[in-house]
Amino acid sequence: MKKVKILVAVLLVTFGCASFTKGKEVAESKVSYFHEQLNAEQYAEIYRQSDERFKKAVKEADSTALFEAVHRKLGNVKNATLTSWRVDSTPAGTFVSLVYNTEFIGGDGVEQFRFLVTDDLASLVNYNINSPLLIIK
Repeated sequence: MKKVKILVAVLLVTFGCASFTKGKEVAESKVSYFHEQLNAEQYAEIYRQSDERFKKAVKEADSTALFEAVHRKLGNVKNATLTSWRVDSTPAGTFVSLVYNTEFIGGDGVEQFRFLVTDDLASLVNYNINSPLLIIK
């Protein structure tokens, strides 16, 4: 009986870790796509594809204004390096938070993303960027 309990515990941990890793991978892929859309100035598409929580928190016009300002002041994304991540499995769903040091053509910033991940889809719940260049440029 003890061996069965240990086996069940090992299987739960293994599958749980695989689920967390898959959620992280799906969210990372969505960040790459987000950067492609930002570079292409597809702000309405970013908003349209975001989660309802994002849409309830931010009006489309405000979201567009933010993305326009980021693109105007910092330019296209050149490189983004993941610095930290977290996966939270809650009754409301699986949420993945990612933090990137992002190099834009016009300077650097720290981006924070939060996604709701369902199966192989990630939808943006929250986006934040910190860069002094957004203020002084």
